[in-house]
Amino acid sequence: MVIGKSKPTKSQSQSSKRVSGSGSSKNASAPSPGLASAKSSCKTSHSVSAPSCGSCGSVITDDTKALQCDRCVAPDIWKCANCLHLSDEMYDQLVSDSTPSLRWFCENCEKLVMETGSSPSVDRCDKLDNLIAVIEKLMAKYEHIESRLADKLDMGEAVKLEFRIKQVEDKLSTLGNDFESRLVPIENQFQTTNIGTNILVNDPDEEKIKVVVQEEMDKISGNQKDLENRKSNIIIFRVPEKKTERVAERSANDTVYVKDLLDCVFNMKVQEGDIAKMYRLGRWSEGINRPLLVAFKDCEMKDYIMSNLRNLKQPVEKFQGIGISHDFSPKEREDRRRMIQEAKLEHDDLGTDQSENYKFIVVGHGLRK
Repeated sequence: MVIGKSKPTKSQSQSSKRVSGSGSSKNASAPSPGLASAKSSCKTSHSVSAPSCGSCGSVITDDTKALQCDRCVAPDIWKCANCLHLSDEMYDQLVSDSTPSLRWFCENCEKLVMETGSSPSVDRCDKLDNLIAVIEKLMAKYEHIESRLADKLDMGEAVKLEFRIKQVEDKLSTLGNDFESRLVPIENQFQTTNIGTNILVNDPDEEKIKVVVQEEMDKISGNQKDLENRKSNIIIFRVPEKKTERVAERSANDTVYVKDLLDCVFNMKVQEGDIAKMYRLGRWSEGINRPLLVAFKDCEMKDYIMSNLRNLKQPVEKFQGIGISHDFSPKEREDRRRMIQEAKLEHDDLGTDQSENYKFIVVGHGLRK
C-alpha cells in the first residue's frame, strides 16, 4: 500500500490537518469535501452527516489526523492515522511534503492500480516461456532424428549428418545471441518507463527465430523423407532397352529382364508385389540405354543384392557388363564426387604414381556384412 499527502498552508496546523487526495499544494487551503462537512456540522444547526474512518468508524473532524483516497477522492473514503499505523512524526512529514511521492489508495483503487501494474511483466514472461518452449521442441526433434538415424546410416553418413546438425546449432546459437543482445536494451527501456506504458508486443526478433527454426526443421525433415524413399531402391546400368516408342512394351521387356537377372545371378525368386515400381531415368532416345531404377517393397531384398554384387562376375553373356548401385540423392552424389576428388589430390601430393592409374571408389553405405 502506498501513502502520501499534500503540503498544508501556513494557517493550518501540521499536527491536526486532514488531507484530501488531490496531492497539490494549491488545494491545501481549500477545504476538502470531508472537511467542509465536518465544519458545517459545527457551525449550523442543520443535520449533516460527517465522514468517518473506514476501519474504526470514528468521526473525522478538524482535529482528526486522517487521509483521503488519492485516486477516487470520494468524500466518504477516509482512514485515520491510527488505523494506518502512522506515527505523528510520519504523518506530519507526509503533510509537509510539497511534492508527495507516496500516496494512499482505498481498497478498490488499490486493486485497480495493482492489476494495471502487473500486466507488463506477465506479457514479458509469456514471451520468454513461448521462446523456451520452441527451443525445447527443436532439441527434442533433433534427439529423435539422431536416434532414428543411428541404426540406419553408416559412420560416413552419421558424420555428415552430425556436421550438418552442428551447423544448425551454431546458426541457432548466433541467432540466440543476437536476440539476447537486442533484448537487453528493450528490457532496460521497459524498466525505466512508467507502469502501464510503453508495453512492447510482437517482438520481430522472436518471429525471425521462429521462421529460421521452421526452415531448418523443414530441410532436415525433407532430407530424412528423401532418404526414406530411396533406401529400398537400386539403379541398374547398361540394361538393353527395347527399340520401340510404346512405353508399355518397353516396361514389360524391362520387367522380364530384371526378374531373369535376379533369378540367374542372385538366385532370388521375385513374387508378385515384391517390386513396388520400376522405370527408366531420363528421356527416351533411340540407341541409348538409360539407367533403370528398381524400387523393392522390402528393403532386405535391396540389401541382399548390394551385399552380393560379386555375383555379377558370372559367365552368362546376357548379363555381361551390368552394373548396380544405390539410389543416391543429389546431395549424396555431390558429396561422393567431392570425396573422390579430394582422394585424388591427396594421392598426387604423396608423389607416387599418377591418380589416372588408379580407380577411386567410396565405401561405406548400407548394412555392414
